[in-house]
Amino acid sequence: MDDDPQKAVLQPRNPGESIKVAETVLKRRDRNLKAASDRAAQIARIRNNKKEYKKGKLKIIRAEKLVKDCRNRLNDRRRLKNCGKKPLGKKGKGRIIAAVRNGRIGTSEEAKVTLRELGLTGRNSLVFLPNTDDSATKLRKAKPYTFYGPPTFKMVFDLIHKRASFKDPEQPKERKALSDNVLIEKHLGDLGVLCTEDLAHVIHTRSKQFEKVSERLWPIRLNDAKKVTGSMMNEKYFTTGNIGEGINNKLVKLLGE
Repeated sequence: MDDDPQKAVLQPRNPGESIKVAETVLKRRDRNLKAASDRAAQIARIRNNKKEYKKGKLKIIRAEKLVKDCRNRLNDRRRLKNCGKKPLGKKGKGRIIAAVRNGRIGTSEEAKVTLRELGLTGRNSLVFLPNTDDSATKLRKAKPYTFYGPPTFKMVFDLIHKRASFKDPEQPKERKALSDNVLIEKHLGDLGVLCTEDLAHVIHTRSKQFEKVSERLWPIRLNDAKKVTGSMMNEKYFTTGNIGEGINNKLVKLLGE
């Protein structure tokens, strides 16, 4: 008999039984393990084949959707031609603005460019912007697709503590959560930011380090408004424009509190 310590030693289960009974048990166990392994490999192959099929599958778009998207883009271009004729109006209070991309689709190319400049490329994302005329001009161009307002310090702190992510220069496509003060000190310590409260203070007061800190942060991901309201249907009316201090109550819901 082999003296390998990892190999099971064949012994009779009960006194008087032959060694063949134990051999049968081990053989049955080996067959079951092999069958389970083959079954798992087959499931993995089926899943991979489904993924490859979806990659090569043609995406069929209904004609009604194409017409609707075309109309939305035309209406958006018409809106952009007229929005520059109106005055910006008075700036709201606060040094920063929390701007959120809503779930509306069908944007024109001009509006997409503005959303990229604001950093709101993904739906249900949030960025902090300085409360300036330049930000107001861009937000007016993207008004149907965004809503914004001045957040309180507590709201800025909660957003950063729960959802903020850092752009790692070594891995630019990955998001690293900044909830750990050690990680904040490591990546933002050269800017004098050592903890979550320091980061929230820099953003809320729009200090000298605001732009450099903002460049190192990803847009904050929020919950989908459809899931928050408990309805899986598309929203008929989207929140848009300047909602003032109501932004804080809106963000509390989108954070899932």
